[in-house]
Amino acid sequence: MAVALDSTIVSSSYKNILLKKYSLNELNTKEYGVYVKDGYLYMYSQIHASFEKEKKLGFLVLKYNLKNLDSYLTHNETVHSYIVNPENSFIIGEKIPLEINFKNNTNSIIDSRYVVVYEKLSSFLNDWHIVYAVDKGVALEFLYDFISFMLYMSLVIFILIIYMSIKQSRDIVKPIEELTDTTNYITKTQNYSAQLNVNSQDEIATLTHSFNNMLKTTFSALQTLEEENKLRLKRFTQLIELFNTIIQTKSEDECMDVSMQEIKKLTYKENLHFKKEQNIVSDKESVDLYVSDFENDEKIYFGSIELGIESFEDKNEQNFYNSIASMITLQLERIRLIERTASASRAKSAFISNMSHELRTPLNAIIGFAQFMIEYEELNEDQEDTVENIESSAQYLLSMINEILDMAKIEAGKMEAHVESVDILDIVQSSLNMLSPLAKDKNIKFDFIFDNFENKKYQTDPQMFKQIVVNLLSNAIKFTPEGGIRLELYNDSESLYVKVKDSGIGISEDDMKQLFNDFTQLENVMQKSHKGTGLGLSLSKKMANILGGDITLKSDGIGHGTISTFSLQIK
Repeated sequence: MAVALDSTIVSSSYKNILLKKYSLNELNTKEYGVYVKDGYLYMYSQIHASFEKEKKLGFLVLKYNLKNLDSYLTHNETVHSYIVNPENSFIIGEKIPLEINFKNNTNSIIDSRYVVVYEKLSSFLNDWHIVYAVDKGVALEFLYDFISFMLYMSLVIFILIIYMSIKQSRDIVKPIEELTDTTNYITKTQNYSAQLNVNSQDEIATLTHSFNNMLKTTFSALQTLEEENKLRLKRFTQLIELFNTIIQTKSEDECMDVSMQEIKKLTYKENLHFKKEQNIVSDKESVDLYVSDFENDEKIYFGSIELGIESFEDKNEQNFYNSIASMITLQLERIRLIERTASASRAKSAFISNMSHELRTPLNAIIGFAQFMIEYEELNEDQEDTVENIESSAQYLLSMINEILDMAKIEAGKMEAHVESVDILDIVQSSLNMLSPLAKDKNIKFDFIFDNFENKKYQTDPQMFKQIVVNLLSNAIKFTPEGGIRLELYNDSESLYVKVKDSGIGISEDDMKQLFNDFTQLENVMQKSHKGTGLGLSLSKKMANILGGDITLKSDGIGHGTISTFSLQIK
């Protein structure tokens, strides 16, 4: 057919379509092309004017029915072929019932009836596949014959192998059986002095000679090893007894005196001496003792033990005395640590006692005056709120002092929670009201959100719970120079959460690991203007653990704020 530019069919070998419209959407701007649509192959080429080559008049189009390709396909009882487009399931030829996944990389399959091969066509039919299916009986007939032949041959070969094996085993198996019996005998009796008799000159005889030599070497090595093990066991037992004696000493002098006595009894030598001086030249072997200087985090010379021998007999003897020196050093360091811990404990107790005396008296006075003003003075509403905040803050400080005094109880595992039915929302709101003036002084915006919180009674220790919330809020206010703080209270089916998110200075990843240590404060600009004990987060986390909860911190780094979350299992 010839199609004008206005899509009118002006000429055709099929007169019924003359002057009808032809869709030009399939004909692109190329000189010629081809496409497939609705089971037909379309070939087209542009038509130009004879005397004006640049002028395009229309298209010459050839429409070919793809069903005609069926005449080129094979059709007989044993071989079937067809062409298929998997995208639209269009089939040329007689299709047989086959399940083919054309997306697989393989180009062949075998089912219960057919051996199938298929290939993807190229050029303009690149989405089409040609499929050949051959009856399995015909395709695999030669393979079945070959397998049958191989089965018969395998049987013949197997019989031949059995015959040759029996024939050769008479001269091979008997010596090997003797070798096996001797091996089993040695395994059961552990008698490595046994030997085999050699009655031939072949490879088995060579193996027997090698086996006898191996038994002699093994027997000699086992005797030497047994003697060494007895000696090592004796030395090890002596070291254990020595260490059990040394570890009972209470002072450095006692440790050294007892150690020297035990070493003399152990080595049967009386000319052993302990020297405190260093760098003294001696012709006798000695072992040096170095202990830890915990203040400067280094090893320092403590003394040396002169052994009264001119040289060590072997390296094992030297290691033996070095082990004794290590045991003595461990006990000396243990004594020093105990003394240092006791000193620190005494200093800590003195500090807590003095702090208790110095801080409780003025705080009780503040609380008393505040309560007197609320009860007897005529205050307006703002003044009364201010005095109430003073009294509440003083009460909180007194409570915090009591908690610091109980730090030793927490560390010893003796702090107990006083659980009762409490209103969590009321506790959080009270904590927020107590710290709101601090936020107002810094022009910090405070948002309290509790839309997702189920307000009911919960079982917990109200004092511990409030102190944890106050610590988290006060930290957020302290380290937020400007911006805002968002306090969220919510719960799910298992836990309730108090989340404090601030826009403050943030925390680096390295500092995050240190924050829950006792008396830890980070080095930053804000710390210069906000001093503290460094107990807040540590104490809060320990209290959270006592209540059955936990505290986690999250920050994207310096300058990106901090999120602290207090989670508590619902009871």
